[in-house]
Amino acid sequence: MHANTNISRRTFIKSTTASIAAAASSFSCSVKAQTACTTEGKPPRSEKFRVAAVQMNALPENLEHNIQVHRRIVKDAANDNCRLVMFPELSVTAHLGHESMTALAERAAEGVIYKAMHDLAKAHRIIIAYGFCETYRGAYYNSCALVGPAGLIGIHRKAHLSRDEYLFFRMGRSLDVLDLGFCKAGILICYDASFFEAWRVLALKGADMLLLPHAGRSGPGVEIAPQKQRQQLQKILDGLPGRYGIYARDNCVFAVYANQVGYNGHSTHSGAAYIVGPNGKLLSKSRAVLDDVWVSAGIDKALQTRMRKSKNSTLKDRRPEMYTELTRMI
Repeated sequence: MHANTNISRRTFIKSTTASIAAAASSFSCSVKAQTACTTEGKPPRSEKFRVAAVQMNALPENLEHNIQVHRRIVKDAANDNCRLVMFPELSVTAHLGHESMTALAERAAEGVIYKAMHDLAKAHRIIIAYGFCETYRGAYYNSCALVGPAGLIGIHRKAHLSRDEYLFFRMGRSLDVLDLGFCKAGILICYDASFFEAWRVLALKGADMLLLPHAGRSGPGVEIAPQKQRQQLQKILDGLPGRYGIYARDNCVFAVYANQVGYNGHSTHSGAAYIVGPNGKLLSKSRAVLDDVWVSAGIDKALQTRMRKSKNSTLKDRRPEMYTELTRMI
């Protein structure tokens, strides 16, 4: 009687174990099938892609010329298999210390400028970051728009105005990260990028790459002789990656820089276009020329992943409880 009971118990245990295993196998297959269904048709987030940065001279109140420069360079960048091309600050409506900066202002997702950029993005299957004077709720903003084949992805309004920009623009009030599909990007327009805190906020929000459109004036309201401009530009290029290389490394992000160049009839801009890796090293840079030119580089997010997992990562080793003084108004 006792032996038969043990046999029955063993039989029951084996049967129950087999049932549990079968159920687990069935559940696993169901989950795999469900996962396959939910991800089917969606491309995986790419680890490698190309981006382009543009140096150009945007002319005041000459929309036709400025858009034509965008058309030419977008086409060339797309032929180089770039997924994104970034133009300088106010690349379409021009940058100068004069009220005419607002003459070509438009709303973000309507008007001649937006239509031209959207048409380009659709034609070349690329994302375009361009600068323009945005009109929004009765105010003007120094804005950078990201537009892709499907339309407007997002807007950044310059948060830190410099010099005479306070006379013409209202300050933006947010630092946002935009999902481009193949990466997540934040935007800092010119003087915005001088604030390390802004880099850190965007990195903590998940940005893989920061776009840095500039219109840095070497001669506000004056023309600098071309030879001197080239000398100044060469000095800038020789000093790269500079502090933005340090900021990129300390926040473990890729950084894409594009500046206006040359005399636009009112002011002179210093120029340069370059791309920096999350290790702070240069991936590509322009030459000391005053022409409308662009550079590109391959982005490998695997490098970023390795760096963020390293033992000494400033993003992981922060002590936020000690930094409250950073938010105190002075």
